[in-house]
Amino acid sequence: MNNKLNNRHAPAAVALLLSLTVAACSHDKPLEISSSVRYSQLDDEGLVADKGCLEYDSIVFSDNSYAVMVLRNAPQNMLTRYVDSGGRLMATVSAPSETYAQRLVYGYDDKGRLRYLLRFDELGEPQLWEENTDSAYLGFRMAIDSVNFHNPDTTRHTLTEMVYGDGGWVSEIRETPTGKCLAAPEGYRIEVKVDQCVGFWSSDLDGGRYLLKADIVPISAGGGTYFIKRFVDFMPTTEMHYAGWRLFKSVCHPNPRCPGDVKETVTLTAVDGANIYTKVYGSSRDTLARIWKGGLLREEVLRSEWGTILCTRHYTSLPSGMVRVEERNIDFKTLQMKPAIVTMLPLSGMPHEEDEMNPLKHGNWIEAY
Repeated sequence: MNNKLNNRHAPAAVALLLSLTVAACSHDKPLEISSSVRYSQLDDEGLVADKGCLEYDSIVFSDNSYAVMVLRNAPQNMLTRYVDSGGRLMATVSAPSETYAQRLVYGYDDKGRLRYLLRFDELGEPQLWEENTDSAYLGFRMAIDSVNFHNPDTTRHTLTEMVYGDGGWVSEIRETPTGKCLAAPEGYRIEVKVDQCVGFWSSDLDGGRYLLKADIVPISAGGGTYFIKRFVDFMPTTEMHYAGWRLFKSVCHPNPRCPGDVKETVTLTAVDGANIYTKVYGSSRDTLARIWKGGLLREEVLRSEWGTILCTRHYTSLPSGMVRVEERNIDFKTLQMKPAIVTMLPLSGMPHEEDEMNPLKHGNWIEAY
């Protein structure tokens, strides 16, 4: 493995110890490494075939906590997990092969619930250097014990705190020092989890990251009128709105990482046995209505904000298994519809009605869900 990858991925014990917010910590017996096992493709040519990785370290500490580091092959993304003696995750250090490492430390309350998530400022941390040694793992493990979640160094770290209500569920999430906050309205709670992004092991640029996911959900969906709102790292992603237990509106918020992405809102109404899905994109007041009947897409109508029909498409299913599409567009000079353009599409290539209200089907949150 080349030095460039080691420089980006290896734990830098000294830098991490300096950057962590520490409180005085005493031990009856100093923490030590009781055993360690290291594998490398240089020593074991079958490592890639057996474990799918280039390097694998397993470190056991004297308090029975442990750390496991995996450096995967193609791309060379890395993950180190620090776990306590009870199997609870204490910290993660992870990175795609071409960008900075993400370092997270997890804090729990006296009931074993996730209470804190401390993030390092990735760009503000010193450049990592090659130090995949026992002393590096031990140094970071000791630093984890010294983290003071009640008084973090906000010049280097961001702290997310989960606030639990009387019912035992999360009622609020707040971030220091940014001031970001998610609060559950009355009758709702927040479901929180820290997940690997979809491309964690497959993307050398966008992988290697954990995401803080928060879903605002009803405590009890009494009457069948409620909503579910989802957030990733405090950014709104999707909304699902229900009335009478039936989904009637979905929203997909733009992903800030995707230039040009816009909010998409879909509303469902039922008229004379047909389901009409009306879509609005971004700040535009134009609407696209897609009309379904009998499980088949029958018509699309694009209207301007003034009600002018700009485009229509009529779909006719044929016994041959093809679909005849008749499209008409407005001529802005005459304000009349142009002659129809007819195309043929295979039925197998047509959209499915259940996807109309799926906000992630055509959205740009694929790295999150």
